[in-house]
Amino acid sequence: ATPSHSRCAARAPTMTTLKPTPEEKPTHYAPEHLDPQLYSDVEEDHQILEVIRNDSWKRSKASLADQDGADEEKPPDDKLDTLKGVYLPCLQNILGVILFLRLPFITAQAGTILTSLIVTLCTISTFLTALSLSAVATNGKIREGGPYYIVSRNLGVEAGGAIGLLFYLGTSIAATLYILGGVEAIQLSFLKDEKDDEYGESFTFETQIFALGLAVAMSAVVYGGVGIVNKSAFAFLAVVLLSIVFLMIGVILFAANEDDGELSDSDRSFADNIGPDFEEDPDTGLTPDFFSLLALFYPSVTGIMAGSNRSGVLRNPGVSIPKGTLAAIVTTYVVYILTVWMFGLSISNDALKDDKLIVAAVAWPAKYAVQVGIVLSTVGAGLQSLTGAPRLLVAIANDGFVPFLQYFAQRPDEPLETTVKRAVILTYVIASLPCLAGNLDFITPFITMLFLIMYAAVNFSCFVLSILKAPGWRPTFRYYHWGTALAGTIWCVVLMLIISWWVAIIVMAVGAMLLLYIRTQDAKRNWGDAARGFRLSIVRDQMLALDSRSEMHAKNWRPQIMLVADVNEYGHPSRPEIIRFAGQLKKGRGLILVNAFLAGDVRTGIDKARAATQVLRAYLREASVKGFARVIMTKNPAEGVFTAVQAAGVGILQPNCLMFTYPARSEMELPPQRETFVSMLRSSIACKKTTIVVKGAEQLPDNDQPFEHGTIDIWWVVYDGGVLMLLPYLLSLHSVWKKCRLRLFTVVTEEDVSADEVFGRTKAFLDKVRIDAEVIPITIGDVNAGYVYGKTLVADSNARVAAKSRLLDHLRLPNTMTVAVRGPQRAEPTTQLSDLFKNPDEEGDGVEEEKKIEMPQTVRNASIIEGAKLDSENDRFESLKKSGMQKWKMDSKRAHMAAFMNVQMKEFSSDAKLIVTNLPVRRSDPTEDVFGFLETLTDGLGAVMMIRGSGEEVVTAYG
Repeated sequence: ATPSHSRCAARAPTMTTLKPTPEEKPTHYAPEHLDPQLYSDVEEDHQILEVIRNDSWKRSKASLADQDGADEEKPPDDKLDTLKGVYLPCLQNILGVILFLRLPFITAQAGTILTSLIVTLCTISTFLTALSLSAVATNGKIREGGPYYIVSRNLGVEAGGAIGLLFYLGTSIAATLYILGGVEAIQLSFLKDEKDDEYGESFTFETQIFALGLAVAMSAVVYGGVGIVNKSAFAFLAVVLLSIVFLMIGVILFAANEDDGELSDSDRSFADNIGPDFEEDPDTGLTPDFFSLLALFYPSVTGIMAGSNRSGVLRNPGVSIPKGTLAAIVTTYVVYILTVWMFGLSISNDALKDDKLIVAAVAWPAKYAVQVGIVLSTVGAGLQSLTGAPRLLVAIANDGFVPFLQYFAQRPDEPLETTVKRAVILTYVIASLPCLAGNLDFITPFITMLFLIMYAAVNFSCFVLSILKAPGWRPTFRYYHWGTALAGTIWCVVLMLIISWWVAIIVMAVGAMLLLYIRTQDAKRNWGDAARGFRLSIVRDQMLALDSRSEMHAKNWRPQIMLVADVNEYGHPSRPEIIRFAGQLKKGRGLILVNAFLAGDVRTGIDKARAATQVLRAYLREASVKGFARVIMTKNPAEGVFTAVQAAGVGILQPNCLMFTYPARSEMELPPQRETFVSMLRSSIACKKTTIVVKGAEQLPDNDQPFEHGTIDIWWVVYDGGVLMLLPYLLSLHSVWKKCRLRLFTVVTEEDVSADEVFGRTKAFLDKVRIDAEVIPITIGDVNAGYVYGKTLVADSNARVAAKSRLLDHLRLPNTMTVAVRGPQRAEPTTQLSDLFKNPDEEGDGVEEEKKIEMPQTVRNASIIEGAKLDSENDRFESLKKSGMQKWKMDSKRAHMAAFMNVQMKEFSSDAKLIVTNLPVRRSDPTEDVFGFLETLTDGLGAVMMIRGSGEEVVTAYG
């Protein structure tokens, strides 16, 4: 900091968490980014503005990248249409290893009817997901990441990031499925031992080593560039489709007894596979059931995202994704059903179970064409998975909310293909590990779960967007409904649980941990996601349901604090400690608003106010205070407070407490500053808000400096609805204050009931309301405290208290602090302190007579008038009284009471960590009189919080 700015540097909190990291600066700013010339005269403020700009840039970088002109687009001639960009890639991913190597086996185990049901159930989930996917995809541009992009931009960064990482894991392991399928196809087709007609055990290291070698070869191809994969993809798909044609022709000829292929007449059967016949699988040693076969088959329908994964290279994604995806689902469903019934009604059960490569044995005209087709189908689908997974990882890393993935994020001026190559290495490692299983049957349940959770998220995104009916929800695809999206969500979750409930729980638990981890990274992105809209909708409905016109019950009352902060023109608070203190009071789970007011012309100073708001928000983040901050430009700060307190909040979420910082010594010397402060207090009182004034804020602790011992002393002079007791109790719940004991000093006069009775009633009520505090009555003689403190509660508030008390007396329900301590017949407006504790009538005292509570020995008579004080205390008293009367022109009685209370507080509470007492301010009190009383009352004390209640009951004994 420069010397000219040392005053701000001394009171500014450490801003290490806001220090920008070196990165490319934006070439343009959004409207909220302000002109740095506003701060050219102060170096540190200019730096902080740059920090805020940088922080805002980092948090909005992903949003800026979503704009139409943010990334480079391919020329339209180089982009793909529906057939090449969506339909054929979906076919290549859907039609693969399960069709050729497992579907006949599933048919033999479950029978044609149950197998058809399995195919239908799986296809229903993908069909409903495709409808939701099509609706979301046609609602805007889908960029890199495909389904991850959809989920993250609609369900929010936490859910999108967690599910996106699970989907990346599923896509990577899907490559393992195709690798193991390819190894099995090669072993069955070309490495068969002709001597004993067995190819060897599938659990030997030979299979695993072969699979790892194939994984290396396929990853090397992908590492060489996506162009090689794209050029070979259609050739692979052509061979696969030709193989399907050959095997279907072969089955028809076998059923017609025209060509047996490698089968015999005994293998021909027309009714052997109608019903289920579950037997042990010799390869795995397990006996399958309906649900395990459902899990085994499901990966064969999971290629529907291939089109959305290519959204960045499609000529018209909004048209191509719905048409191509739905057409591919219908085509593959027909192929699967035909395969099930043609094989099930033509070939015997034993033949289907014994030979997992039976599709090649029955193929016509050449079985080797089908064998090659099977291998190419697995290799082609594996290459697609190894190509899509790294790009998905890069898309997640580029969003910047997962720190350990930043190595895989695209760097400035780095080609995308270079970034993808780094991700290919990680994908290869992930895909290689499951190869050690040696059989694809063992990994299909995990793949199924990882895909199903993504499908459920896509459906849920569409459901939320549909029911919210946000103005931005305008999909061009019309063949969807919120009911289909909800059904798709539920069906995907049900499938997860019925396939394997324990695997589903593991996947959900991992997803929950990822979500919590991302949340801890403070990953905030303004993507306009449906989750934010959903929360806004809930907030709106709940706020409308909570009618602000209804009276707040004492059980529901919590401090909704509006802190009036004192800041300089750049937004630096003069006492940042008060922000932390207000946050510590939020243990009551209330709302906190931090408002500051700058004197000036709104038209010319609005930019400076906006910049100062950003600085003030930075202080809130530094203090770990969750709330809202704003710097308001106004011609008159006092009038600004009066206006703000009326306009702040919506509905029932309005501030009920106003917190002020007591003016510094230098400010008190200026009459205009004193008048402004008192005017703010009057505004708060006029609006019937609980008014809080904190003096000695510099002595308040930081959040990382908890007290190991000490007390919070409450000096209860005038009844205020219980807020004087409740706020310190809420403060004691915070980790900083939780080891501090509460001590309640109840100030009574000799005209009141005895100190024993006051102690008993107060202690009994505190026990009922479950507040642990030490009660210490202080007797002060015949001091006219009513004159000194005035009518702290306005007449209408007193009337409400009195009416409630009379009703409770009639019902015999002493549930409030008023009734329990004062008695129901003494709730009327009073002007004398002694009136606060008069003897109640016998029927309404609310205290069990048989319960005797012994008063502690610390209670004493503190009457100065009777001369019971020591000489030193009398000297301090007379000095304070004289100073108040001479300097502030105070009335002798007010000066007398203020000096007397100060002496008592010094004697009993000199070591207290915080002193809490009433704020004796009325709207009619002169400014000089207010300052004189407060100065005399708090002279020489530490941190003091003075509270003036609004008159509403905030403490009740009923749960």
